[in-house]
Amino acid sequence: MSNIDPIKIIRQLLFGKTSVTVQEVETAVDTFMKMNLPISESRQMLIRKVEELFTIRQDEFRSIEKADENLPWLNEKRSKIDFENGFWGSYRQYLEEEKNFAPDVVNKLDRLTDSILDNFFDPTEKIKVNKKGLVVGQVQSGKTANYTGLICKAADAGFGLIIVMAGIHNNLRSQTQIRIDESFLGFDTQHTRALNQKSIKIGVGRPGFGKLNVAHSLTSSQEKGDFTQGAANALGLNFDTPDPIIAVIKKNPNVLKRIHQWLSAQADEDTELGRVIRNKALLLIDDEADNASINISNDPAKQSSINGWITQILNLFGKNAYVGYTATPFANIFIPLDDQNLFPRNFIKNIPAPSNYIGPEKVFGFSPLTDDESSDTVLPIVNRISDYEAFIPDRHKKNDQLPSSLPVSLKNAIRCFIITCAVRRLRGQTTVHNSMLVHVSRFMRWQDHFAELITNQFIYYRRGIDQNDSEILNELKATFEQDEIGYKSYVSVSHQIIDSNLRDLDSQIQVHQWCDVLQHLNDAASRIVVKSIHGGSGEALDYFDHKNGLSVIAVGGNKLSRGLTLEGLSVSYYLRASRMYDTLMQMGRWFGYRGGYVDLCRLFTSEELNQWYCQITDASNELRQEFEYMSEDAKSTPEKYALKVRTFPGTLLVTALNKLKNVVYFDLSYSGRLVQTTILLPRKLEAERNLNVLKTFIGKLDAPRFDKNAFFVKDVCSRILVDEFISNFEFHSDLKTINVPLLKKYIADCNSKNELSHWTVAIFSSQDKDAVKFSLDTNYTTYDIGLTKRSKEAHTYPTKDNLFLVNNSQIISPRHEFIDIERLPENPTGRKIRSIRDPRRGLLMIYLLEPQFIDLDHNVPLVAFALSFPESPSDVKVRYAAHNQLIDYLDWEETDEDYNYDED
Repeated sequence: MSNIDPIKIIRQLLFGKTSVTVQEVETAVDTFMKMNLPISESRQMLIRKVEELFTIRQDEFRSIEKADENLPWLNEKRSKIDFENGFWGSYRQYLEEEKNFAPDVVNKLDRLTDSILDNFFDPTEKIKVNKKGLVVGQVQSGKTANYTGLICKAADAGFGLIIVMAGIHNNLRSQTQIRIDESFLGFDTQHTRALNQKSIKIGVGRPGFGKLNVAHSLTSSQEKGDFTQGAANALGLNFDTPDPIIAVIKKNPNVLKRIHQWLSAQADEDTELGRVIRNKALLLIDDEADNASINISNDPAKQSSINGWITQILNLFGKNAYVGYTATPFANIFIPLDDQNLFPRNFIKNIPAPSNYIGPEKVFGFSPLTDDESSDTVLPIVNRISDYEAFIPDRHKKNDQLPSSLPVSLKNAIRCFIITCAVRRLRGQTTVHNSMLVHVSRFMRWQDHFAELITNQFIYYRRGIDQNDSEILNELKATFEQDEIGYKSYVSVSHQIIDSNLRDLDSQIQVHQWCDVLQHLNDAASRIVVKSIHGGSGEALDYFDHKNGLSVIAVGGNKLSRGLTLEGLSVSYYLRASRMYDTLMQMGRWFGYRGGYVDLCRLFTSEELNQWYCQITDASNELRQEFEYMSEDAKSTPEKYALKVRTFPGTLLVTALNKLKNVVYFDLSYSGRLVQTTILLPRKLEAERNLNVLKTFIGKLDAPRFDKNAFFVKDVCSRILVDEFISNFEFHSDLKTINVPLLKKYIADCNSKNELSHWTVAIFSSQDKDAVKFSLDTNYTTYDIGLTKRSKEAHTYPTKDNLFLVNNSQIISPRHEFIDIERLPENPTGRKIRSIRDPRRGLLMIYLLEPQFIDLDHNVPLVAFALSFPESPSDVKVRYAAHNQLIDYLDWEETDEDYNYDED
C-alpha cells in the first residue's frame, strides 16, 4: 500500500485556508484525483474526510489571572520577534501538513500560547522576575502539542533554557523527548544532542518546513538518555550561547539534583541572591504537574525532595517562569499559597478539547448505561464484566496464587483487538499503530504471568487464522456479528453510532461484512506482538522505530497509567482499582483521538469502575463549569479562586491523602432554602439581555394566568427551568448565594430522587395605583406588568460601579412565597412553607424592577427572581472540598429568615 497522504496534498491545494466551501473542497479533490496517484480512498470518501477536518472546532480557552502582576508585553514586542520564520512558524506548518491538525485547533493553539507567553515576561529585559501558572486540559487531549507550541514561541522570544519535566518513568520521558525532537529540535537526539552536520533531520528539521532553527538538547530520546553532567559537558556547548537549550528530564530527585548542580556551576555570585544566573531566562514546564511535584512532606518546615529541587532550580535564575500542565488539577488546587510552593498564582488556563476528542463524557456519560440502553451522546463501547473475579481478585496480593487460564471476557477482548486491526486494514489504515491495553494488577509478577497467558491465547488464535481453522474463525465471526449479554458486536456498535448524533465524530464509521473482514485477518494477526511493560521487563513501546506501524498488546501497570500515549489504542481491558479521582482519570488511556476507528474501540471493565468513572466525569465537568463561571469575573484571581471539587464520601478520594493537608470539606444544599438575586447588573445592555432571557423562557411555557397579583404557570418541567432560564440568565459575579453549577447539580440530584421535577413560575405585577406599567411581549400575547419598586443599599455600591445591591437583601414580599399553597398553616413563615411544600415542586418568583426608582439612566426593567426550595426528604447534599486558605471567598451564607421586606 502506498504511503501517499492524500489529505496532506489536498490541503496544499486549498492553499492553507482555514475555512472552505463545499465547492472548494470538491474542486481540490478533483484536482488531486487527476494526479492518478495510488490511493485506496474514493472521491466521496476524500471529500468527507476533508470536510470533517474543516468542521472540527475548539472552544476558546478560559483564564483566571492575577492582573496586577501580569503586565502585558507581547504585542508591543511582537514586531521584533520573528515567529513566522522561527520555531513557531515551522511547528505550525508541521502540525498542519504532517499531523493534519484541524485549522481551527491550530489557530486556538496560537492564541493560547500567545496568552501564556504574555502572562510571563519579556525574557530579554534585565529584570528579576518569577511567574507561576497552570494549564488544565483533558486526559490524552494533546497537552504535549500545546506545550511544544509554547516552547517554540518561548525560544523565538528569547528564553535561553527550557526544562521539560516529563513524568516519573523513563518511557514517558523518552516518548516526550521524541516529540520534542520532531516538533522543536528537528533532529534525532539518539545520535547527537547538539545540532551539527551529523545530525539526522526529522520532523520540523526536514526540507520544506522553513529554515532550520538552531537549538541544542542536554538530553536524548534513548531510554536512558536523561540528564547527566558528563553528557552535558561532552556537548562542548557554551552555556552562554544565544541558541536555546532544552532538557527533557524525569521528575526524579537524583536527576533534579544533577541538573541543579550543573546549573549552579554556570551561576555567578550575587550579594543579595547568592548564586544566580542573570543572563538566561528559564522556562520550566511541568508535565503531569499534579504528580510528584507537589509538596507532600508531613513536616510543615520542610519540602518533599522533588518539590524542593524544583524550587531550588527556579531560584537559580533571576528570570524564571514555571507552568504546570495537567488533566487532573485536583491536587494542584490545594497547594499552599506561599511562594516556595508551586501554586499557580499568576494564571490558570483551561483548554477545552476539540470537537473530535473522545473524552469521559463520550465514553462513560454521567451515569452508566444499561445493557439494552442506547444514547445519542455516549458511545456504546463499554463492556461491563464480572467473570474476572475468580481469576484476578480485586484485592489480590503479590504472592497470591496465579491463575492458570484467562477469563472468557479477556479472550473476547483479544479477539476484538484482532478484528479491530483487520477492519482498520480493510479501511485502508495499513501503516498505522494499533495498541491494546491490559491493566489488571500493579504487581510485576502478575503482569508477566498475564503477558504469558495472553501470548499463548493469542498464538492459538493466530495459528487458527493462518491455518483457516473453522472453529476459531467462527468464534471470531461471532464476536464480530453476534450480541451477547453485556457485549455488543461490531455490527451492532457501528449501526448504533451511525443512527445517533455521534455519527459525525468520524467520517469512516461504517458497517462491514464479515467476508470482507476475513480477507484481512491473517495480515492483521501476523503483525501483533505481546509485550510486558514495566520497570523490570526491559521491553518498550518503540512506536518511533516502526515507521510502518506497530501492533501491540501491552500488559502493564503504573508505567502505562499516566502520561504515556499508547498509539492507536483501540481495545482496553482494565480492572486496576484506585479510589482517587486523579489516578483513575489518568489511567484512562482510552481517551483521546480515534479518527478512522471510533466505532472499533472497546473497553472492558467492572461495573464498579464504570460507576466510578461516571461520577468522576460528573465532578470533572462541574469543575470546568465552575472555572468558566469564575473566569467571567474580572476580579477573580488564582489566589481567590475558591475552586470546589465534588467528592463522593466513602467511595472516592479527590487525590492522595498526603496532598490534602490544606483541604476542608463541607456539604452544600439548597434544601428548605430561599435564594434571591439581591445583587443585580444595572446597566442597560445586561438588563436587556436578562429581559430577553425571560421573554424566551415564558414563550416556551403554557400561557400564564393571572391570580393573586401574579401571572403564573404550574407544572413547569425542571429541565426547561434550568436550560432556558437559569443557564442563560446573567448574574453579577458578587452574588455568591446563587452558584449556577451547584444549583444545576443540586436540581439534577433531586430529580434523580423524584424531587423538584416540576415548578410553579410566577411573575409578580405590582398593583400599586402609581406603579409604572411595562408591556412584556411573549409568543402568546402581551402582558402589562406593574413594575416593582425596590430601593438600593444607601451606603454601599453606587450604580456607577455596575452593581445594584437590594436594600435589606430582599426581593420578594412577605406573602409571595405562599402563592402556590392552597391551605396555609397557622402563622405561616417562609421556613414553614418550605417544610410543607411538596418536595416534587419548587417555586420561581420573578420581578421586574422599576429602573427610574433606583435612578438608572435607562428605562429597561431589571429582572430579579427568587427560588423557594422545598425541604428534601432525601436530604440531598453535595459534598465539596476547598482550599482552607480560600474558604473565606466562598460566601456561602444562609439568608436571614426574619422577614424584612419592602412592601408592594
